[in-house]
Amino acid sequence: MLIVYVGPFSFPSSSANSLRVRGMAEALILAGHQVHICPGITETGATNDQPLPDGIDVNRVDEYSFGTFSAAPKGLRGLFLGDNTVRWLESLPYKPDAVILYGTHLGYLSRLLGYCRQQNIRLLLDIVEWYDPRHLPGGFLGPVSICHEYSMRYLARKADGIFVISRYLEEHFDLQGCRTLRVPPMFSGASARPEQFRTSNHILNLCYVGSPGKKEDFDTLFCGLQLARDAGAKFCVHVVGLTEQEFIASYPTVDLSILSRTGSVQFYGRLQNVFAKQVVASCDFMILLRRDLRFSRAGFPSKVAESLCLGTPVMANLSSNLADYLTHGQNSLVIDSLEPLALSKCILRAASMNDNELASMHRHASISANTYFTPRSHSEAMSAFASRVF
Repeated sequence: MLIVYVGPFSFPSSSANSLRVRGMAEALILAGHQVHICPGITETGATNDQPLPDGIDVNRVDEYSFGTFSAAPKGLRGLFLGDNTVRWLESLPYKPDAVILYGTHLGYLSRLLGYCRQQNIRLLLDIVEWYDPRHLPGGFLGPVSICHEYSMRYLARKADGIFVISRYLEEHFDLQGCRTLRVPPMFSGASARPEQFRTSNHILNLCYVGSPGKKEDFDTLFCGLQLARDAGAKFCVHVVGLTEQEFIASYPTVDLSILSRTGSVQFYGRLQNVFAKQVVASCDFMILLRRDLRFSRAGFPSKVAESLCLGTPVMANLSSNLADYLTHGQNSLVIDSLEPLALSKCILRAASMNDNELASMHRHASISANTYFTPRSHSEAMSAFASRVF
C-alpha cells in the first residue's frame, strides 16, 4: 500500500510532531507499506540526528509561500493551509492508496475530504491533541479556536479512520461512530546508555525537559525540589530547554537561590536533540508534571515514552492515560497528587535507593519501552487497521 502522510509540520526535525510522524511512518514501513511524507512547513536547519529509514520518501511543500491569502500576515494565511498540498497531490503521476493527515487543521481537512472523495482515496487522520482555546490566538472566540473545535467535533468524523494518541481521544471518536486505533508515541534507534551522572557526583540526578509554556508546572516542581532538599535529599536536577536567566524572567516568583547555591540545579538551555537525549539518558529519573485539564487528558506526554526508550524511568503524576503504562516502583515513581509535598516524597524515596534498585528500574524502563513505545510494537495493528478502512 502506498501511503502519503501530510500536514502542517516540518520534517525531519526534533519537534514533537515530526517525531510522531516519523514513528508512525516507521511502523507502517515495517508492515511492508511505502510511505511518502509531505511536510507543509519548511524550517531552516530543521534536522534530526537519526537517518531516515529506507522506504520513506520526503517531498516538501511550503504552505506559506503561495496560496489563499499568502500575501497577508502569516496568522491569516495559517487559517487556509492545505491548498498547496492538494495541488501537489493532484500533480503526482501516481495515485496513493491512502492519505494520512497529521492533526485536524480545518484548511487541510476540508480540502482533503473533497480530494480523497473525488479520487476514491481513503483518508485517515492522526490526532494527537485537543487544544485549550485559552492557549490559542484570540482565545475562545478567536478564529483558530472556532476552526479547531469545528474540526474536532464535526468534520473529523467524516474521515475513513482515525489514529489517536490517547484513551480520551479514542473514547471521544468512538462515541461519534468513527473507526479508531489508539497508538501512543513511538521511538526507535535507542543507543547504549552513556555514563551516568551519579558515577561522578554520587547523588540522585533528575532531569526536566521543558520550556516556558502552558503545559509546564514549574511552581510545583521547584517547591517540591526545595522541600526535598530541606528534608535532606541530595540531588541535582538537570533542566533542558531554557537557561537560568530565561527561567527567572518567565517565573519571577520561584525562588532558585538555595537550589542554585547548593548546586542542586543545572540549566542547559536549548540543546540539539542528540545532546538533550544524552542528558536524559544520563539521569536516574525524568520528572513530568501535568495538570488534569482537557488538553492534557487528550494529549499524551511524548517525553515519557522517549525517556523510557532511553532507559530512564520517570517520576510523574498520572495525566492522560499514563496509568496504562506506568507501574509504581518498576518503571516509574508515580506522584500521587500535584502538590509539592507529593513530589518531595518521591524524590526522597529515589534518593534513598541503592545502585541495584536504580539499575532494576532502568531495566524495567527499557522493557516497557520495547513493549509499548516502538514502531515494531504497533506495526501489525496499524497495518491491519489501515486495511480495514478499505
